[in-house]
Amino acid sequence: MGGLLALSAVASSTVELRTVPEVSTPPLVGFSFSPWAVSWASGQTPTQALGTLLERLHPDVVRLPVYWSEVEPSPGQFDFTTLDDLLATVTDYDQTAQRPARVLLVVGARNINYPELRLPGWLSASAGEHLSTLYRSSAYQEYLRTSFSRLASIPILYAWQIENEPLDNVSTDRDDPVALSGRIVSAEMSLLRSIDRQHPAVVTTYNSSHLALDEKGASPLAWLYALFSGPKPAGHPSRALQLGDVLGLDVYVVTPSTPLSEDSAIERIGWKAETIEYWAQKARASGRSLWLTEMQAGPWANAPGFTTTDLVLSADLYRDRGASLVLLWGVEGWLHSDQWMRAGLRAVGILRATSDPACAFSTRHPC
Repeated sequence: MGGLLALSAVASSTVELRTVPEVSTPPLVGFSFSPWAVSWASGQTPTQALGTLLERLHPDVVRLPVYWSEVEPSPGQFDFTTLDDLLATVTDYDQTAQRPARVLLVVGARNINYPELRLPGWLSASAGEHLSTLYRSSAYQEYLRTSFSRLASIPILYAWQIENEPLDNVSTDRDDPVALSGRIVSAEMSLLRSIDRQHPAVVTTYNSSHLALDEKGASPLAWLYALFSGPKPAGHPSRALQLGDVLGLDVYVVTPSTPLSEDSAIERIGWKAETIEYWAQKARASGRSLWLTEMQAGPWANAPGFTTTDLVLSADLYRDRGASLVLLWGVEGWLHSDQWMRAGLRAVGILRATSDPACAFSTRHPC
């Protein structure tokens, strides 16, 4: 597996950043995959699980985490074996795939899957308590630099993601806030650009349930609306749009903070579709693209209620709203549920159906 990555071949700083592609119709479709999300109930190892999902779903892009806690198990000692195995699984799949897959790599201590912040066990307790200090530390900068340098030249690289929802103070296992400043995110973008000026980088966030709230949040009077009582805009899409080459939206409709007792999933899916179109237009106006970096494709463990019907409806309403890439979230759970796998295959087909309507009716093999 070690031969998969050429450590010395890094994009020249004289190469300009590749132009972010125009809106593609239909969008590219793929999924996020974390080895930590693979249930042993599936009876597969993470590499086997990824292989199964590749063969069943035929993704265009797979999002993979570069966990600091895994790639640097000891101070200054880097080991990319786990990630290399996943990358080799994608590479092997591509050898015979009619629709080859590429990878979007998430680099940062803020990374996908709970508890959201992935810190190595060897860090001192005090270092972990002060995130702003930790992010400026030489140890953290070396993790970023090593990851960018080692992975920038792999042939299947599609794009980078800088941290995960870095501007948002999400729920985690810590008592202190985990949101990062725009200055930190911008500094990481600059470090990436000093190493790789070819592949685009996405900054992700979530947004409000209603279009009206997103419009207030993007308004010059946002500070004033924040003083009013009632629902407030959620997430930081305006700031994320300015920081990254691409705006990534994480789109959920049934979560612990959005219980079904307030509004139905069907209503929320319709509202979300409107907000996706809104931010796609904002992104285009800024010379950028919009990606749905997480489209809810399964229920939260502590917030049941999202159904296979909701998944299919989401695909139908989101597919032509201007997103150039849609990544499904929660597909690891499909490995031990035939019902979810069938619905997932249909959702993938629907997302691609603008080019071939027959795709929308396939539950065996997505187009």
